[in-house]
Amino acid sequence: LGCCQLFRVWSFVPGPQALPAPLSEAHHFSPAVAASAAMPALTMLAEDAEAKYGDYRRWSSVLVPLSTLVFPAVGFGAFTLYLFSEDFAFQ
Repeated sequence: LGCCQLFRVWSFVPGPQALPAPLSEAHHFSPAVAASAAMPALTMLAEDAEAKYGDYRRWSSVLVPLSTLVFPAVGFGAFTLYLFSEDFAFQ
C-alpha cells in the first residue's frame, strides 16, 4: 500500500498554484544553451554512418565463420573439458 501511495505522489504534476515564483533573470543569455541548440544543425555536416558494400563483404567473410565455427567449437570444447574434470559435480 505504501508503494502505491509513493507511485501516486510521483506520477502526477502539481497544479499551477504549487509552482515556484518565476526567476527575474529570464532574459539572461546562456552560451551553453545556445551551443546545445546548435548541435542538431552540426549533425547535418557529418556523413551517414552506414557500412559500404565492400565493408560488408570483408566483415562477413570473417565474422560468419568465426561466429558459427570457431566460437561454438571453443565453447563446447571448454565445456567438455570442464565436464570431465574433477570440479564438475563437486558437492
